[in-house]
Amino acid sequence: MGAADFGGDRKQKGKKKGLRRPKRRLGVKIDMTPMVDIAFLLLIFYMVSTVFAEPQAMEVNLPPSQDESPAAESKVLTIRVAPNDSIYWTLGKEDPAYVSDTDLIQMLRDKVYETPGLITLVKISKSARYSRMVKILDAIEVVEYRIKQADAEFSYTFSLAPWTRLDTRMIEKVTGVSTDEDSDDEGNTP
Repeated sequence: MGAADFGGDRKQKGKKKGLRRPKRRLGVKIDMTPMVDIAFLLLIFYMVSTVFAEPQAMEVNLPPSQDESPAAESKVLTIRVAPNDSIYWTLGKEDPAYVSDTDLIQMLRDKVYETPGLITLVKISKSARYSRMVKILDAIEVVEYRIKQADAEFSYTFSLAPWTRLDTRMIEKVTGVSTDEDSDDEGNTP
């Protein structure tokens, strides 16, 4: 591990008076090999034994592109998140109605029980916060979990759709506030 060099024998001649020679210092050599070995062993141990956090992904059920079977409009619940982050819901061709964060789960649950085979469509404005969409998808999962506890065969169907000019006009009609939000959807131009 470590070694000390004592510098060999030194012959002393008789006592001399006068200038003294300084004592020769001891040379010390330390063998660093074992410490480097241990450092690398610890590094490898921590690299192998560390559990890395897996990225959390949100599961979104998207309908297959080939399945274009028409759904009855009365069975489509559309949840829209307006540019000001407020949430509105529509069932069929009704006018949008506002729903608060606290009433969202109860509204979803009521609509699922009222309309068998309900399909939920979530539309979010580009100006709205992403956390609003996450909150809606969490509410859908809560409703699905609670209903599955009672009915094992239940399956909640929901999908995401792009925000269109028609959605902007519907929200403007209900709120009376004009938003200058454009859409990429060519099909719903005025």
